[in-house]
This record gives sequence, C-alpha cells and structure tokens, in this order.
Amino acid sequence: MKQIIAILREEQVENTKQSLIATGVPGVTLLYVTGRGQQKGKVSARELGESLSRNMRMQIENAPSCNDSTDAGTGMTGSQVHPDTEFAFGFLPKRMLIIVAYDEDVSRIVQAIVNVNQTGRHGDGRIFICPMISAMRVRTGELGDKALS
Repeated sequence: MKQIIAILREEQVENTKQSLIATGVPGVTLLYVTGRGQQKGKVSARELGESLSRNMRMQIENAPSCNDSTDAGTGMTGSQVHPDTEFAFGFLPKRMLIIVAYDEDVSRIVQAIVNVNQTGRHGDGRIFICPMISAMRVRTGELGDKALS
C-alpha cells in the first residue's frame, strides 16, 4: 500500500480528476493549499500565460515586481505586462490530491497525473509516493489492503 501526494496547479484539478476516474481510482482527497517551491513564489508573466486566475490578476495589480527596471515597481506599461516581468506572490494557491493505492496501481496513477499536468513550465507540481504502514476502515474495522477495497 502506498500514499500518493500530488501538489498541482489549481486550474488542472478537474482534468486530473477526470483522468483518475478514467484510470479507475476509487477515492481521492482534495485539499486547498498554498505554498512555494524553488521559484520562491515568483512567477513571470510569460509563465502565467493563460492560467491567470481572477485572484492572481488582483494580486498582480497590488504586487511589487521583482524587476528593478519596471515602471514604478508594477511591471506594467499602460495595460500591458512585459512577459519577463516577475511578480512575487509569496505563497501560490495549489491543490493537493491524496490517494492511497495498492502497490501495483501506483505507476499507472502517477502516469495519469503526469500526463495531465506536465506543461514544462515552473509550477507544474510535485508527486510524492510514501509507504503506508496500514489502513483501517472505521465502519467495519477491516485492516490493511481490505480497508481499501
């Protein structure tokens, strides 16, 4: 038994859920999280591309730019944002999926997650695979693999 923890872009969650359903994953826990990785919460306008959520657009209007050469620290010239402008969001909104699966299903589940989320841009996410010592179904008291079926 393994626990798969996937931290993903929030705009990819629906496609990921559909892929997991098609893969036959019976249960997933979804958490709304914030965090930062190697980029330390800095995102360039180019990397944001079309994935700008309403919340992030509002943050851009109020966020200081990480570039020294931008106009008044906003990175904006008129209504235009230069593609190389970086914005420091600190912690970015992400989604965390937690799946407990049989050992033989792990690679198939991980590949389904990667297929949907891999864009080649910073922030595509992380997947952690952890050993599970045991599991218990509270309703029946079943232990181990029996608790998953």
